[in-house]
Amino acid sequence: MRAVHVVLDLLCGRRGASRACACACAVLVSACGGGTTGDTDEQPPAVRAELAGVVSPGFDLDAQIPEPGSSPITGRIVVSVKGSRGIIRTSDSFGAGPADEHRTSLAELDAPYMLRFSLIDGSFLVSVATEPGRANVTALTTLLVAQLLGADPATAFDNYSAASTANIARITDARIAEAQTAVTAYLQNVLGIPVRSGSASFTQVAFEATDGDPMYDTMVALNAKLAADGITLTDLSQTLAAQARLCLTESITISLGGSTSRFCTASKSGLPETADPTVMAYVFTDPNGATLTLRVRGNDLLTERYVTAEGAAYDCSAAGCTGLVLGAPAGDLSRPATFTDARIGAATLNGSLTLPAPGPAIPVLPCDNNRYALVYPDFSFAAECVDASDPFGIGGMFGGDAGLPRTAVTFGSALSVYFEDGSLLSITALQPLTDPGTGQPVFFKCVGAECAGAVLGEPELNYDYGPELTLRSLTLAGVQLRALNADGTPAALGAATLQGAFLTIEYIQPPPTLNDCAGATDLVEGQLSFRADPVRICPNPVSGVKNTFVAPDGELTLNVTGSTPDGSGLPSPMLGVVVPAGGGGARISLVDAQQYACTGGCTGVTVGAPNVAGERQVTFSGAVLREIEPANLPGTRTITLNGSFVAPPP
Repeated sequence: MRAVHVVLDLLCGRRGASRACACACAVLVSACGGGTTGDTDEQPPAVRAELAGVVSPGFDLDAQIPEPGSSPITGRIVVSVKGSRGIIRTSDSFGAGPADEHRTSLAELDAPYMLRFSLIDGSFLVSVATEPGRANVTALTTLLVAQLLGADPATAFDNYSAASTANIARITDARIAEAQTAVTAYLQNVLGIPVRSGSASFTQVAFEATDGDPMYDTMVALNAKLAADGITLTDLSQTLAAQARLCLTESITISLGGSTSRFCTASKSGLPETADPTVMAYVFTDPNGATLTLRVRGNDLLTERYVTAEGAAYDCSAAGCTGLVLGAPAGDLSRPATFTDARIGAATLNGSLTLPAPGPAIPVLPCDNNRYALVYPDFSFAAECVDASDPFGIGGMFGGDAGLPRTAVTFGSALSVYFEDGSLLSITALQPLTDPGTGQPVFFKCVGAECAGAVLGEPELNYDYGPELTLRSLTLAGVQLRALNADGTPAALGAATLQGAFLTIEYIQPPPTLNDCAGATDLVEGQLSFRADPVRICPNPVSGVKNTFVAPDGELTLNVTGSTPDGSGLPSPMLGVVVPAGGGGARISLVDAQQYACTGGCTGVTVGAPNVAGERQVTFSGAVLREIEPANLPGTRTITLNGSFVAPPP
C-alpha cells in the first residue's frame, strides 16, 4: 500500500466525500508527481470493464464487517464477483464514491456475473448482472436472485462457474425482469409490503441508501416485516427459491373461470392400481395441494381429474379428454405428456409434463446439479441435493485416486462412481435395502455397459485455480442398478432406478517420488492384475513403520506401512496380517487408495514363531488379494504378494 493512500484515507475518513478532501487529494497527487503537464502527450487510460452500485440490506452498513480483502483503514465494503468463466474478483478497497458503493473490475471475467456481499451475521446479499455497468447488491436483489435461479442465493454464488449452465442461461435481462415482477407481486400480495420504487430495476437503478429514497424505504419495510414475523432474509430467500424451483423444473397453465394460473409440480408418482395392475395412476401435486391425476393403460388414456387447492373437482374420461398427447416411454418408462388446449371439464390445460417412471411420489429437488433420486424395487426411495465436496469452489464433486489410473467420486453418502480414462466403470449405491425374504442386506450396482442412461459430458480443462483440473458433467437418466448380495452374487430382488445430475472435478496428480526399495530387508512385491509393473512395498525410511498388536482374545495383528516406487495408486500402503487366536487361517489386507483383502483361510501367507527377541517373520508366497469396492462389495482387480517382512514384538 502506498503511503499517499493511507494519508488520503485518514484525511477523508469512511464517508469522506467532502470538497476539502478533494482538494487535499489533488494536492497530494500533485506532490507525488500525479496529473499531467503541458509537455506531456499521453493517451487517456482505457476505460476498464467494471460493475458498480449501492450495497444495502436496508439498514446502516457502518457496523458491518467487510469480506476478506477489504481495507481496515478505510473500512470500505468489498463485494465479490464471479463470472461464467474466470477467477473470482473483489471490489477495490480504495476508490472514488460513497462508502456504501462497490466498484469491481471485471478483468478476465466472462458475463453473466454474480455478486456477493457478506453481512456481519454470516448471511449474504447477492445480485446478478448481464454486462458491465450498474449492479446494486441489496436485500431486494437477493430475493430477485432466489426467484430467478430457484436456488438459495448464497449457495448459487458458491457453485457458480462455467459448469453452471442452467443458471448462466437464466441470467438474462428478460428473465431478470420477470423475476423482479414475481418478487414485487410476492412482497405486495403475500407480505403486504408496498414496493415504493415501483418498476425501477432492483439491480440497475441509481438510488441512495437513506430514508426517503423509495428503493431504500422498501427494504426498510421488508426488514420490519421480517422482524415482526421472526424470520430472516435468508429464510425468505429460501422460501421464494423453493417455490420458483418448482415452476422452473416443470409446469403447465390451467385456465378456469376466466383466469389462468400455473400448476407447478411439487411431487409426482406413478403406481399401478391395486384393483387392476395394468392401469397406471400418475398423480401430480402442486405446492398448494391441487392435484392432477391421469389414469393410463398402455398407450390409452382412461381418465383425467383436476382438483383445485380448494377442493373443486373437474373430470373427463376416454374420448371426452381432448388435447392430450402421450409420448413414447423412455428407457426408465417415464414419458412426456403434452397438453394443447386440453379440456378437463371446464378447465383448459396447456404445456407439458413428464409422467414419472413407476415409483412413489418423489419431491422435486431445489437444485439443478449434484442431485439424485434412487427408487428401490419396493418403491421406497432416497432423494436429495448433495453438498459438493469441492476445495476449489467450482461447485462440483472432487474425485480422488482409487488405484491409478482410476478415479472415484463419492456423492454424499449415497453413490460412488468409478471413472478411468474418461470412461465410466461402475456406479454403486452405498445404502443397502433389506431383503424381506432373507433379512439380509442387498446392494445395488451397475458395471460398464450395464449403466445405460449414464452419460459423461465432454472434458473441460480448468486452470483458474492453479493445477490442471478436468471438469465433466455426469447425467443419470433411468440407470438400472442390479441387486447384489454382500458377497457380490446376484440377489433375487429387482433393479433400483437412478436419476441424477452431477459435476465432477478430477485432479491428475503428478507421479509420486520413486522408491526402489534398494537395500531393504523388509520387501514385499505385489503384482496387480491390471498393470505389468510390480508394486514394491517396503518401510519408508522416514515415515514407514512396523508394529504388532495382540488383542485381549489373543488375536494377533502384524502391520507394515511403507511406500511404493511408482504411480501404482498405492503410494503409502499399509499391509496387515491378522492371525485369529483360535486358528482358522490368517486374513490379509492391503489398504491405501484402494483396499485389497482375502478373508478366512488366506493361502500363501506364513507367520513364523517369535524368535528370542519376540520378532516374527511374515512370508508371502503367491498370496492373492481381491479388491474391495464401495459398499464392501468384491471387485474384479487382484494383487498377488510375494516377499517378507519382520514384525516387531508386541
